[in-house]
Amino acid sequence: MKLDFESGINLILGQNGSGKTNLLESLSILSGWGAFSRTKNLITWDNPSQNALISAKISGEENFTVNANISSKISLKLFDKPISCTDLRLILPSMIFLTSDVNLIDSSPAARRLFIDRLCALFVPVYAKKLSDFKFIARKRAALLKENKSPESTSILFCQLGGFIMSTRRKVLNLLRDLFPADKLLLEFLPVIKPDSCEKCLQEFIKRESFRERKAQRVICGPSFDELAINLADSNRPAADSLSRGQKRRLILYIIITAGKLIESRLKRAPILLLDDFTSELDSQGREFVQSELIKTGWQIFITAPERPFKTTKHNNIFSFIIH
Repeated sequence: MKLDFESGINLILGQNGSGKTNLLESLSILSGWGAFSRTKNLITWDNPSQNALISAKISGEENFTVNANISSKISLKLFDKPISCTDLRLILPSMIFLTSDVNLIDSSPAARRLFIDRLCALFVPVYAKKLSDFKFIARKRAALLKENKSPESTSILFCQLGGFIMSTRRKVLNLLRDLFPADKLLLEFLPVIKPDSCEKCLQEFIKRESFRERKAQRVICGPSFDELAINLADSNRPAADSLSRGQKRRLILYIIITAGKLIESRLKRAPILLLDDFTSELDSQGREFVQSELIKTGWQIFITAPERPFKTTKHNNIFSFIIH
């Protein structure tokens, strides 16, 4: 299957189950973020015994070819030379929002952490590896606690890696927050900790609450307990409690575009947006607003939808592709 996408807004249209999200998943793999599902499920339809191969030719700021060979893992190549996911993301920066995590305001704290984690992975190359290492140590610590064993053997790495994750999140959030008008929105990580104090705070918490942690038989602090609070500046009330559904979608779009501008300014490359069913909860007026704001960015954007949400013409740089 071969598709030629345009440089503006690309609408991926089709009914549920037609493969729209699968197409976004391919773009996610080719931009270094990996698959949405386990790679063993990504096989060629005509011959399940063969590996899957995805290839893309990118043109614009630079011209290059990316290939992804998928078996039990994903192998990436740039110009037929192996490249890591980390390095590829710096060359081809993208932001991905599936239906499960696009609603940053009403969704779970994990979805908001994922949003910031992806920004951190773009700005701090070692972040994704450190986060993976921390999750391994956290699971090991949790297993020891569940078995009524001392978790002390994991404490040093838990605080070092956890402190790095929490510190980096707060530093990147500060960069993002600087782009918001002070009278519009308040973004803050809870608990409130200065970036340079995160590791020390974890050490003190573990020492102080060791009995409670052992009694609970689970990890009770660290990056998994970070909460990104999104409040309105004029009232300092949570945006989730104060806005209508349409207003929330507009605010989410504002956050996404602001994050994209931060990427553009830091990496000197225009980001690619992958939005899964973003327009589903918007009325006609809301869709017109989204269309106008996305066109202004000048970025390449992919949006899935069951039906056409925008008017598509070559003059407004919006193009549609129907998946059957």
